[in-house]
Amino acid sequence: MAQEPKRVLVAGATGYLGKYVVGAFKQRGYWVRALARSEDRLAKPGPFTAPGIGPSDVDDIFIGEISRPETLDGLLDDIDIVYSSVGISRQRDGLTFDQVDYQCNHNLIELCADSEVERFVYVSMQGADDPAIAGLAITKAHEKVVAELAESDLDERIVRPCGYFSDMGALLGMAKKGRALLVGEGNNRMSPIYGGDLAQVCVDAAEGDEREIEAGGPEVMTQREAAELAFDVLGKRPRITVIPLWLAGGLAKGIRLLSKQFGDLAEFIVVAGEVDGVGPPLGTTTLRSYFERLAAQDA
Repeated sequence: MAQEPKRVLVAGATGYLGKYVVGAFKQRGYWVRALARSEDRLAKPGPFTAPGIGPSDVDDIFIGEISRPETLDGLLDDIDIVYSSVGISRQRDGLTFDQVDYQCNHNLIELCADSEVERFVYVSMQGADDPAIAGLAITKAHEKVVAELAESDLDERIVRPCGYFSDMGALLGMAKKGRALLVGEGNNRMSPIYGGDLAQVCVDAAEGDEREIEAGGPEVMTQREAAELAFDVLGKRPRITVIPLWLAGGLAKGIRLLSKQFGDLAEFIVVAGEVDGVGPPLGTTTLRSYFERLAAQDA
């Protein structure tokens, strides 16, 4: 008699990575439930090549808001594995990293306590123990979730990407307009990973024994090299403007006076401009091929 497939909940299914993760779990034979605030948001393709997810791509779509636990009754019924990449990306609702990246995942962990969920796969960030990064609001929020999972009865798996190709897509957007802006000289090294590749790493984590997995793409490059590559793909001469770190830091402080959310995000961008982010090469998609795909898609 055939064994019943494992059942997984994908929280963050409307985000860049979550859209790929839904497909990756389905490809591996899992029964997949996607959590979304609306079917329209789930079905709409995301920016930077993230696919749309329709009813035929999942086994169940659960409509609810993770920030409102009262809307999640029955969410974890018959679920074996919870996956979450819930967090602020490009939200414009004024919420902070603590309110979204921590509180929403805290709500999900609490729901697991009254369920049959065995494993929780959570996407945090690489380099959280670096003193330059540890004090950032985004890092604190992520690591509060990691600590809470460690204290729970759940069998947690923590995935730590070194950066996303979606962030690199912004470089191509600037190159199209004729000029790229870099915070700092852009000499810090990084190995960002494509969403489709990272989704496979997340499913591997759900199936494996390692509790923490760092994940990078196949190439190590500097931010300046990534910007130059964007211009090269477009057949343009590189035009790069550097925002000195001292100036960027001052701007971040000014932004914080107007908005804590955007101030925290600006502070993260400034720090990301001066620290390295390199991890094991678990991805296979190159940044050039990704830029070429984006350029062709827009054309």
